Amino acid sequence: MARFGECDVVVVGAGFAGLSAADALVRDGLSVRLLEARPRVGGRALTRFLADGTQLDLGGQWIGPTQRHMAGLVHRHAVRTYPTPGEGAALVAYGGRHLDALPAEAAEMLATLDRLAREVPPDRPWAAPDAADQDGRTFATWLTETGAPPAARDLVGRLVSGGLLSGGTAENSLLETLFYVASAGGTGPLLGYEGGAQETRFVGGAQHLAERMASALPEGTLRLGEPVHTVEYGPDAARVHTPGGVVDAARVVLAVPPVLAGRVHYSPALPPLRAGLLQRMPAGTALKTHAVYARPFWREAGLSGVAQSADGVLTETVDNTPPGAPRAVLTGFAYGAEAALLRRQAPGARRRAVLDHLTALFGPEAGEPEEFVEFDWLAEEWTRGCFSGHLVPGAWTTFGPVLREAVGPLHWAGTETAVHWNGYFDGAVESGYRAAEEVRRSL
Repeated sequence: MARFGECDVVVVGAGFAGLSAADALVRDGLSVRLLEARPRVGGRALTRFLADGTQLDLGGQWIGPTQRHMAGLVHRHAVRTYPTPGEGAALVAYGGRHLDALPAEAAEMLATLDRLAREVPPDRPWAAPDAADQDGRTFATWLTETGAPPAARDLVGRLVSGGLLSGGTAENSLLETLFYVASAGGTGPLLGYEGGAQETRFVGGAQHLAERMASALPEGTLRLGEPVHTVEYGPDAARVHTPGGVVDAARVVLAVPPVLAGRVHYSPALPPLRAGLLQRMPAGTALKTHAVYARPFWREAGLSGVAQSADGVLTETVDNTPPGAPRAVLTGFAYGAEAALLRRQAPGARRRAVLDHLTALFGPEAGEPEEFVEFDWLAEEWTRGCFSGHLVPGAWTTFGPVLREAVGPLHWAGTETAVHWNGYFDGAVESGYRAAEEVRRSL
C-alpha cells in the first residue's frame, strides 16, 4: 500500500470546516494533509454554471451580517459578494390567501420561541433550566400545545423545522430547535434576508470561496479523491487509511458530517457515548430546485420572488438571479414529508408538482421555465443529506456533552459541532478554528 508519509495533522474533509482547520494549523507552523473524498473542495457548497453562464448554487449559498468568520474569509481571499435580490413584495401563502407579511399569530409563536431560546446556553444546551423536559418533547408536540390556529402551526412548523432544521416537526426535540435558534441569536436573524442569514451571496458562487481557500494552502497539502475508510489510533498518534494509501499523524481532525463520520471504521472502536452520538445525528432531507426563465417576470408584478407557504410541496422560494445574469432564477425548497413525497415521484411528475406550486404563487409564466435543475444531496455519497445533521429527541441530554470532546488524538469539527451559527458556513469555520486550537494546545 502506498504511503503518503508522516505529518503533524491529518484533516478529513475539505468543506469549510476542514479548509479552515487546515489553514489555521498551517499558519501555526504544523505540517498538514487535507484528505477529501470528492474530486473537488467545498463540501455542501457546490456551484454550477449553465451553458449561458447563469450561476446556480446547488448547496449552501448565503452569508449574513453577524457571521464574522465568513466575513473575514471573504475579505482575506478578495471574494466579491452581492445582496440577495429583494425589491418588491414578499408573499405568505396562508389559509388560501396571499399575505405580504407573516400573520400575527405566527409572528407571536416565533416571538415565544425566541424567549424560550434565550434560556438555552448554545455551548451547553443540556444545562438549560428545562432541558430534560424540552429534549423529551418534539417540536410538533410544542406546536400543538401552543393552541395556535392550525394554519399558524403549519406555517411556523414548516419555516422552523423545515427551513432551519431541514426536516419535519416530529424529527427533532424542542430543545434541539431552541438550541438552533439560540446559536444564531433568534428567529429573526435565521429567517431574515436584509439584516439576516440570507442577506448576501457570493459572486461566482459559494464554492468559489472554498476554492480560494484551498489554493492558498501549501502545495501538497490537499489530496482529492481520497475517501478515508479507516482510522487507527492510540493515545498520541493515528494512522489514516484511504483506498490510495496511508498517512501517519500525531493528530486527526474529522471535519465531515456526523452521518459520514459514523461510517468510518475506527480501531479501536470509538467510546460508546461518541459512537452513540454519531448514530443520533441524521442529516436533513431538504430538496432544492431551480427554475430558469428568460427574465424575472415576477418583478414586473411588484414581487420579490420570496415566498413562504403554509401548505403545498414548497415551503420557501427566493429570487436567485445574480446581477447581470443572462437569465433569471426562482429557487424553491421542500422539506420533510413534502421532500419525501417529491422524491417518490418520477422526475417529470416532480418537476410538474414544483412548477404548479410556483404557478400558484407567481402566475402562469412560472409554469414554463426554459430549464429546470434539481440536486438531491441525500443521494450524494459523500454528503447523504442537507442542510446539516441534528440530534434526535432525547439525545442532547444523554449524548450532547461529548459533542466536541476529543477521543485521544481524534478531534471533531463540522458545522454540527458549532456553538454559533450551527448548521451554517460560519458555524463550520468556527468549528474548524476551534478544532485547530485544540490540536495546537495538545501538541
